[in-house]
Amino acid sequence: MKHSLLVVAGLLGLIAAPVLARADDLPPDLPLTIFMEPESGLLVTMPGADGVAAIVDATAGIGQATVEAVQSIVGSTITVEGGASSVDFADSGNGLTGILSINQEAGNMNQQANIRSIVIVDAGGGLGDLSLDVNTSQELTGNSLLLRNTGPREVSITNSFNNGTGIVGINQSAGNMNQQLGVVVVGIGVNVGPDAIQLGDAQLGQIGTDADNSLTEEGVQGPRHNTLSDSFNDFSGIAQINQTTGDMNRITQVVGVSITTMGAQ
Repeated sequence: MKHSLLVVAGLLGLIAAPVLARADDLPPDLPLTIFMEPESGLLVTMPGADGVAAIVDATAGIGQATVEAVQSIVGSTITVEGGASSVDFADSGNGLTGILSINQEAGNMNQQANIRSIVIVDAGGGLGDLSLDVNTSQELTGNSLLLRNTGPREVSITNSFNNGTGIVGINQSAGNMNQQLGVVVVGIGVNVGPDAIQLGDAQLGQIGTDADNSLTEEGVQGPRHNTLSDSFNDFSGIAQINQTTGDMNRITQVVGVSITTMGAQ
């Protein structure tokens, strides 16, 4: 039996312009706000970002954001008999500002992850080099699942994340042996010159098919419902929602965003 989850998110930012506050000069629990040069017209605010020590002063406008994520369930056996399962996210996250990741599950042997990698580069009007790389792999092979007279399953998001701004990822599962992965990679280039280089690469891999796993249903299985209601009204930013009430699903969502502003040298 093998089930593992490996997540590596790399962040490298080399910023030529001065900042008012650096990560290593602040208490780790203090929300971090970074003001770029006024002429750039860009304000970057990262509440609670206590792990951005990679934002440093340097003379080169070079930045790279890298994500490596591996989810693996191999050779496992589960028997589920009777019982209901549900997860609910209600009346929460309204007016949110910032980055929020949520994983909810009421099944067995589910793998869930939300990964965010953000890089900021100030080229000072010169050559800017901005690179975004994403590599993910999900393996689901040699597994056996027996469902016997199982009850209803439900996942729901209600009246949440309204009037918010930021990056939100939420995984919900009321099933078994599901793999859910949400990735957001953002590259911001400030004051880049006309010869700026922007590179992006994504490799998304999935190993295993229905024939590589065994799913057996005995008796009567209860109904299954996914609900998203009265949520994300007037929301600005990136939202990744992943809901499943089934079994042995592999779902990957990847969003890559590159933003640049031009500047004269």
